[in-house]
Amino acid sequence: MMPKILIATHNRWKFKLFAPVLISYGFEPISLKDVETTPNPPVECGHTVVENALIKARHYHSAEFPWVFGDDTGLEIDALNREPGVEFHRWGGRFSDDTDDQTWLDYLLSRMRSVPPEERTAQFVDGWALLDPNKNEYTREIRETFMIAAHAIRPPVPGSPVMAVALGIPEDPIQILQEVKNKWKDWGIMEKLRKEDLL
Repeated sequence: MMPKILIATHNRWKFKLFAPVLISYGFEPISLKDVETTPNPPVECGHTVVENALIKARHYHSAEFPWVFGDDTGLEIDALNREPGVEFHRWGGRFSDDTDDQTWLDYLLSRMRSVPPEERTAQFVDGWALLDPNKNEYTREIRETFMIAAHAIRPPVPGSPVMAVALGIPEDPIQILQEVKNKWKDWGIMEKLRKEDLL
């Protein structure tokens, strides 16, 4: 039987990104949407995306969910003094969790209106945290640079509206999945766990 691993998110986009990779490592991934009763959500008060990923993973780790994967994504836009930062979707408290994607995207484009093309650089900052049945913690930070277009070049991706204006990153779903697989392979954590007979 494949061990279950809880991907500590309600975000459909994030679940689609990570589920196929975890399946390839022999897990049965589930999201918070699949859990009948979950504790109140954690307060993501970390100063970095890795800290927030750990907060999520620790919060949901339990006897019922001995394998938990948490992630957090930040966005740093150079022309905006690295806003919105760690609070990516909330934009530093400007928006609530239920703000729709188009509202977020409209605000981004309005802030970037006067920025020339060559200065529209940004970085995704991803923090990953994996907890195993022994409560060992494994973390990783990943940065990916891209450019922000002056207008939407594709429809917003549900849960990740910035993808509508992101230039220089994979667009095809197969390419995106392969990128995620490559990042996991580079991390090498699953191979390490197998060698230690934890997986």
